[in-house]
Order: sequence, then C-alpha cells, then structure tokens
Amino acid sequence: MKELVINSTAQHTMLLLVPLIVAALLRVCKIRGSSIIGGVFAGILLGPAIFGSLAPTYWEGVFQGGTFEHQLVDKLEQQQKDDINSAKKIGASEVIIMQLRASQQYELDQKIATWKTAQWKDQRTLRNYVLLLVLIVLLSGSMRRTVDAKSNTATSLTVGVWAALIPGGIIAVTSHYWWETNIAQSIAIGACLGAGPWTFTRWEQEAANDSEVGGAALMVRCGWVAWIIASIAAFYSAWTVQGSMSLVWLLPLLFLPICWAMPKRNVLWLRWFTDYAAIPSIAATAMVLIHPLESLSFWPIVLVVLISSDGRWLGGMIGLLILGGRTSVNAMRISMPLVDAGASQLCMAAMLFGVGVLSQELTLAAIFGAIFIELTAPTRRKFATSIKEETLFNRD
Repeated sequence: MKELVINSTAQHTMLLLVPLIVAALLRVCKIRGSSIIGGVFAGILLGPAIFGSLAPTYWEGVFQGGTFEHQLVDKLEQQQKDDINSAKKIGASEVIIMQLRASQQYELDQKIATWKTAQWKDQRTLRNYVLLLVLIVLLSGSMRRTVDAKSNTATSLTVGVWAALIPGGIIAVTSHYWWETNIAQSIAIGACLGAGPWTFTRWEQEAANDSEVGGAALMVRCGWVAWIIASIAAFYSAWTVQGSMSLVWLLPLLFLPICWAMPKRNVLWLRWFTDYAAIPSIAATAMVLIHPLESLSFWPIVLVVLISSDGRWLGGMIGLLILGGRTSVNAMRISMPLVDAGASQLCMAAMLFGVGVLSQELTLAAIFGAIFIELTAPTRRKFATSIKEETLFNRD
C-alpha cells in the first residue's frame, strides 16, 4: 500500500507539472493549441517511447503497473525455454516436445492474464486522475459560458442530434466495417466525434449572432444536446465492456448537465488551471500509455481528423436546413461554433481509453482530431468573416 501511494504521488506530480511546463513553453512560442499539443508532447516524453525506453522498470512501476506479475511472466518464459532445451538434450520425441509446448502455452497465457489484470488494477489511479480533471474542465467551461442558453427547444434538439449523429455515425460505421473494430470500440469512437462543445470563443458567438438573433445561445444548446447524445453512446460502449463500473469511470458525463444549471460565473483561478494545467494533463494522461509510433495508423487519423471538424459542421447545417426558414449561407455560418469541440473530444477519448473501451490507435486518432480542431480555428474565423462580407456585398 505504501509503494502504491508513493507511485501514485510521483505519477500525478509528473502528469501535472511536465504537461504544464511544455504547454507554457509552446504558449511562449505562440503556438496555437498549446494546451492540447503540449499535453501530447509531455505524454510522449513520459510514455513508453521515451521515458519507458530510458527507465523501463521505473516507468512500468509508476504508470503501467503490474511490475511484480511481469517479473513472474519473464521468469516463467525463461523456465519454459530451459525445460524445452532439457527435453531436447535427453532425446525427447517431437510429439512429447509439442505436448510440452502446448502445456507451457496454456500456463503462460494464464500468467499473462494475471499480469494484465494487475495492470488494470494499478491503473485505477490514472482513471481517477482523469475523472477529476475532466470534472474540473467541464465545471469551468459551463460556469464561464458567455451566453445564456435560451433558445427554441425543438430546434436545439433537432440540430444537436444531427450534429452528434453525422460525425459519430460516419466514424462508427467506418470503424466497424472498414477497420473491423468491435461494436463497443466503434460506438466509443463515434461518441468522441459526436461530443459537442459547451463554451465558445467571442468570434464564434459573434458569427452565430450575426446570422440570426440568439444564434450563439442556440448553438450552445445544440452543443449540449450533442454532448448528451455522445454520452449515451459512451455509456453503452463502456457498459458492454465494464458493466456497472462504467457508471463510476464515466461519472463526468452525468455531472455536466448539473453544471449547466449552475449560475454563470468567470472564476479566474479555475479558468487558469483548466487552460494551463488540466487540459494539458488530460492529454498527457491519455498519451502516457500509448507508444505513438506503434499505434500510428494512417487512415483512422486522416478520417477522424476530417470528420472531427467537417462532420460536426455538416451535421449542424443539415439540422438547420431540415427545419427550414434559413438560407444555406446562414446555416453555414451559424453552425460553425459546433466545430469548436476539441476539448470535448479530448475529454471523451481520455475517459473511454482509460476504461479500456477505446484502442490505442483510435485514441491517438481522436487526439489528433482534437489538435486539428484547435489549429484550424483561425481558418474558420477567416471563413466566417468572408461569408459575412460576401452576404453584405450581395445585399448592397
């Protein structure tokens, strides 16, 4: 127990300070998306690719867990090799050796299963850490919202559902039928891309309000609906893998609707901690168990990156145009804030990876998608401005 406390303290300290420092350096260099990108870089530094290569035993004890059980597996493998060599030396027949190998493989599989179970138990400190940080991020985003979310309920439901189902459905179907992932993983990656934003930047609010009166408030409500739809999908995918424990590990999904009922308030220290520490630390915690080169998969990353932004935007436009009463240009401009879901996608991916539902490849793709959303914000802003200018010119 004492060793577990020491390891978890070292774990949380490194996962908080290293991402904070890296993100601060990137922010000084004026690199956009420094919070998420800094967290990813820090996770790579603390992960198996670098820290795990330089100090594998210590890294395993602090982050991966199951160190003692791993030693037993290594000892058993060496003993089995010695037994095979001894059998060959005494002239045992091929049939005997094959039987011995089959018996050894069964015993080794049992030991490896025990090792994986020990890893899962030891990683509960990582899951608890992510859970706490995501709660803080959701609370901060909900309290500092700059628009009052009052709008037509039917419109919010329709647009929010489409904004979640289009990107989430496309990636889930593609994942299952093209990459042959199981149903739980396919739904989980769909939940990541379906999660909607809960707070917007000033220019996004202006773009939505310029399109129609109360546009920003409408998009906030749509983002909330999209988050709820994605949360239902996330719970279902986790339930099929972890059963009732999914209610514990995905607690922030239940907490966010409570945050929406809280009064609007901009708490400076909470905002600072969220932007400078919590978001980088969430990204680092998701990356600390992932080997970026071994988990790098080209097509999942490309498709997730594209759908993360365009899929949400397309879903929002479809929902608005189906209801009628809006031009295509207005629908394009007012639904643009729905793309600003990088933090939502990161939080959802970190939680689902932590509970063992999302694979390393798909988690890495979801994180790349969140980074892409952050990096393309200036492009979206220029596009929103150009649409406004073109609309004004046509009116004149």
